[in-house]
Amino acid sequence: MRGDLLILLADGIVILCLARLFLQAAGLSENHALLAFSKRSTDWLVKPLHKILPVKKYDPACLLSGLLLYYIVLTFITLVAQPTAFSVKIIIANFILAVLNTIKSAAYVLLIGLFIRMALSIKDPYSQLSVALERIYRPILSPVQFLKYERYDFSGSILALLLWIWLSSLSPQITRQINLWLLQ
Repeated sequence: MRGDLLILLADGIVILCLARLFLQAAGLSENHALLAFSKRSTDWLVKPLHKILPVKKYDPACLLSGLLLYYIVLTFITLVAQPTAFSVKIIIANFILAVLNTIKSAAYVLLIGLFIRMALSIKDPYSQLSVALERIYRPILSPVQFLKYERYDFSGSILALLLWIWLSSLSPQITRQINLWLLQ
């Protein structure tokens, strides 16, 4: 039960780290409320890594901090649950699960961003956030740009469907396979 709460807390923090990464890469103003909130919420985790990984167009410290946070949480849960059963196999599994959880959090960030993009396209299509989200999604949606009918663009629906399949089906199956591998 406590492990689930730790994972949920890590999910929230990593989602903020990845939102920070995407919004900074899209060139959103530092003064925008969403970027300022994600920066203030994750500075304690990301800033120490800026000494190792400098900020360029992309902030690799955000990605690495999310990955490290998941790894630390998973390792802590493992040590509390089974302190004597710690092995190389568990270290490898925790690393794979940390990568998988980071990808899952990135999928959540992209899915949430799609919903925000959809709402802003109706309410305020020329806002600063709309332009930044367009910069994020343009390269991702370019293979399915042909899905337009008059002024309606359905390419975001395909991405949302793919992200949902990943989150609801593929990611849990991979996690189950890793857990079965650990039981062998």
